[in-house]
Parts: sequence; structure tokens; C-alpha cells
Amino acid sequence: MSVKKQSRSRLSRSLLSSKKVSITNPRLVVLGLLLQQERPLTIEQLLKLSKGKLAQSTLYRVINDLGSFGLITEFTTPENTIVVELNTEDVNHHHHIFCENCGRIIDIELDNELEDDIQKEVRNIEEQYSLSIHGHSLELTGLCDSCNSME
Repeated sequence: MSVKKQSRSRLSRSLLSSKKVSITNPRLVVLGLLLQQERPLTIEQLLKLSKGKLAQSTLYRVINDLGSFGLITEFTTPENTIVVELNTEDVNHHHHIFCENCGRIIDIELDNELEDDIQKEVRNIEEQYSLSIHGHSLELTGLCDSCNSME
């Protein structure tokens, strides 16, 4: 086993242990893939990258479990595709750009002042509509560098 693979395995086990969650092979596979790819992944991408180690039903169950433990975040693309990404303490709140051509997802962080303004507006909306909002996201769509240079 390569050093990088051992490191990912150790980190996956550590993440599960930190949440006092039982360590299972499917959970290790999903966390390992997210650590290896270092980017948000769709269900289809996770299935393909797992190379037969995960059944689709198992993957959905693992995603649900890891989400409830706070280890991953799940969101939906503008095309209603489910995407998951690792949720670690060193990852700040961020938003995404979706490439309309190839489907690439790019993480972006907004200026702190703009993020604060959005939070204030969210609180205003909560008051105005008597709601309790638990999160927000900003979705930008366009073309990534690779797709833009093909035009």
C-alpha cells in the first residue's frame, strides 16, 4: 500500500473515530475517495471511482450516515445532481461555481464583508417570514477555464 493511501486510510479512520462512529469498509471507501480527489463528487463519480467496492444503495446509506455525523456536506447542482464533499474543520463556509459544459464544480470563498452582508440579510429574512434558516449557498454557473478556451 502506498504512503498516500495509508495516510488517507489513517485520516479516514481518525475522522470516524473523532465522531465516535463505527469504522466500516464502505465509510472508509467514501471518505478515502473524497480525501483523494480533494473536490466535491457526484454519486456517479463516487460509484465509478469506487471500482465496484460500493453498491449504489450502500453508497446512499453511507452518504446519509456521514452527513448525519457532520463529516460530509451534501448539496444539489443546478441540474439536480446530488454532490457530496468532505466537511472538515479546516474548510470554511464556501460556495460553488458550476461549469455548464463539463460539470466541474469549483469551490469559492466570498469576501468576508460580503459574507457578513449575506448573513445579515438571512437574519432579516428570518425575522420577516418568521423562519429559522439553517444555512445558505450561492450558486454561480458559467464555463471553467478548460471549457472557455475551447470556444
